[in-house]
Amino acid sequence: MNIWSMLGIEPTSEIKAIKRAYARRLKECHPEENPEGFQRIRQSYEMALEEAKRLAEPGGSASLSKAELQGLRNPEPAAAETGPESPVMLFMRRCEDIYTEIEKRIDPDTWQELLDDELFWPIEVRERIGRDLFGFLLKHPFLPQSVLHLLDRHFEWTARERRLGDEYEQAEVGLFMERFNSFWELRYDRLVAEEPYDYDAFLRFREQAHYALVLNDLDLAEKALKGAALLNNREPDCLRLIALFYMRKEEMRSALQVLDQWVKEEPEEPEARLMRGEALRRDGNPTLALTEYEQLLKRLPGSIHALSGIAACKEELDLPWEAKKVYEELCARYPEDLEAQIRLLMLNDRLAGNLTPNAQPDRSEIYTLAELYLDTGREKECAEMLLEAESGQTLSAELNFLLGKALGKLERYAESEERLTRAIRQTESQPPKQADILKLRGLIRIALERFEEARLDLRQVLLLKPSDPEALYWFGESLRMEGNYEEALQLLNHALELSSQWYYHSARGDCFYSLRRYPEALLDYLRVIQYDRTLKEPWFRVGYCFLRIGDYAHGLEYLNEAKERGFPEAVLLLMAEAHFRAGEFEQAVSMVGRYNRERPKEYYGRIVEGDMYRSSGRGAEALTCYREAERIAPLEYLPARLAAEMLLRANRAAEAQQSLAALMQRHPARGWAYLQQIRLLISEQRWEEAESSIVRYTDQIDPKEQDPLILLYGGYILFRLDQYEQAAEFFEAACQVGLQHEAAEYLIRCWVAMGRYEQAEELAVEAASSGGERPMLTEIARVLQQYSSRRWKLLRRTRGPELPDVEAQPALPEPAGEPLPEIHGF
Repeated sequence: MNIWSMLGIEPTSEIKAIKRAYARRLKECHPEENPEGFQRIRQSYEMALEEAKRLAEPGGSASLSKAELQGLRNPEPAAAETGPESPVMLFMRRCEDIYTEIEKRIDPDTWQELLDDELFWPIEVRERIGRDLFGFLLKHPFLPQSVLHLLDRHFEWTARERRLGDEYEQAEVGLFMERFNSFWELRYDRLVAEEPYDYDAFLRFREQAHYALVLNDLDLAEKALKGAALLNNREPDCLRLIALFYMRKEEMRSALQVLDQWVKEEPEEPEARLMRGEALRRDGNPTLALTEYEQLLKRLPGSIHALSGIAACKEELDLPWEAKKVYEELCARYPEDLEAQIRLLMLNDRLAGNLTPNAQPDRSEIYTLAELYLDTGREKECAEMLLEAESGQTLSAELNFLLGKALGKLERYAESEERLTRAIRQTESQPPKQADILKLRGLIRIALERFEEARLDLRQVLLLKPSDPEALYWFGESLRMEGNYEEALQLLNHALELSSQWYYHSARGDCFYSLRRYPEALLDYLRVIQYDRTLKEPWFRVGYCFLRIGDYAHGLEYLNEAKERGFPEAVLLLMAEAHFRAGEFEQAVSMVGRYNRERPKEYYGRIVEGDMYRSSGRGAEALTCYREAERIAPLEYLPARLAAEMLLRANRAAEAQQSLAALMQRHPARGWAYLQQIRLLISEQRWEEAESSIVRYTDQIDPKEQDPLILLYGGYILFRLDQYEQAAEFFEAACQVGLQHEAAEYLIRCWVAMGRYEQAEELAVEAASSGGERPMLTEIARVLQQYSSRRWKLLRRTRGPELPDVEAQPALPEPAGEPLPEIHGF
């Protein structure tokens, strides 16, 4: 037995590490549940203590004396009963001592040392301690999250929240549990002051002030902050909350005094610098604020808060072009920063309104104005200005590129492509400059549905910039639009490895969706919803994916959300299907009935309702729904086909004949009705009419679309008309296309009628022994074998073999060309 692997640690001479590992393993292996495993862990622990002593030599003695080691091997802790000397009371006294001394209270190692004491390890002791300590912390909750999580790992409170709610006040338990998962945490590292004070009172005031500011209750915040400041007015979080309070009240001078004190206490604290920059700017001093933000940016390169402050200050200092550059950097670094995007749009609009070209503007001025027009969504003005400028000068590659972009946004794709082609020619000697132009031309060619040409452009982009995610995305999109989903997935996967944009996930989800790989599509569409919850289509797609993987509850939830967000009301039919597949028939019928009542002129809801009745074995109700759909849409194929199906199932032959005749007249290229009519005529032994129907079927239906069963049907009809040679040809052809099992008996009968006894006997023996119970073929084989054995005795026989009579109603298979789904979805 490897003692160290049993404890889950590397060999060590540190007694604390061994004790912690032992405690952790005890929680995983309770002695009452697994006594043998517990004994092995216990033996490993004892042996590890001995080994630790040897590892500590030479150069020092073992961490424990022999007496201490023996005590650890044979602990005899008192039971978990209460009493002055019980382990529970001893643990709680030590907890109170730790809690009283603020330095120890906030130190995880101090608590870990207490938990490492083996006296408190027995199961019944630990469980009682866990309950009592939890009750103590409900009244004394001010601990850092690091300590709370340490204690929770040991006593597993969060996993037993419901049980604790039964022992203590539910509201108190709930509030305390929030401390484990709150995204914010007030600091505990700067509480100690030169003069001791009531730490819990301070922490309570500070927490009350924090919550009051969250709720913007300034009166309550003021009272709480006064109480906290009387106890400790130099603690950083207290200073931060006071400064925030003054800023909420627009008292910037007071806020700055507090922030100056905070910066003095913690000169390297970024948040202090950030708040001071904001206070200075709001106090009307953008120059000093800008200095503060720039210093912060040096400490935290790329900081979104520093960049936002710098951009705002530059706007206030009337430096709009510099502000524009900062906003553009913000948008590039943080595309989810909507405020920066809005500010950039407003700034661009202002710049575009203030800037107008001179009578003879130079190229740089035109370029600047063209960019501004594009940035502010004024594509038409951009295009008009550039086209007008072209009358006086040849447009450069950069201006042709901007013109191509503007024309593309105006959906003037042919003109856009021509401009981009010019720009590409103008940069032939500078390939690195061509990447963005080629990429845009590729997009324009996709819009023109010239996908192969678009991919040629995008390949060039990827040669110049192999890791361009946008080029990979559009390359994949062009493949998806042509239905090459597997190839598209490879490109989209690569794009997503480089950049996780929501529309990349949407495109990949569409590929999975089209390939019916619904679990994978589901994950992508959920990511799209996370990016933008306002989109309608992803909610529908997620609901549809849940429906197709059998998670009907979630399917209903997302489909209903899609409907609430304005998705077409046809989604009700899918919701009805979800109820139906979940076994909720009444809800399903009620929902589809509501859809039908609200749309009396639409037939598809009647189809879905009929499907539900049909799949539930209620044929009469199904037929009523299908006939109603046929009445609404008499020229549609599906309602008439379903109505005919139900008439056939109900053995209402005369009405079925009428429906089939109408189907053949209205939809002569659809073969199902012909085949069903032939089956009906066969069952009624109307052989000549059946033969005419065979001829009509072969004339009307393309040979590539014909059901192989027509060979079997035709052969059987000719056989019953005593046209044995022609019938045999049909049956032989049927055997060649895989219908030997169905055609064998009738082919044998044809050969017998034609006097080809040896062939008939050979096929009969083979068919009878091919597997399965086939009594008719077995009897035919016996008759033919008996006839063959007698023919040498009776050389002058006058009659052929007498086969058993043909069944009056043969079990001919139904056409398989149009199988009905359980429910017609969309």
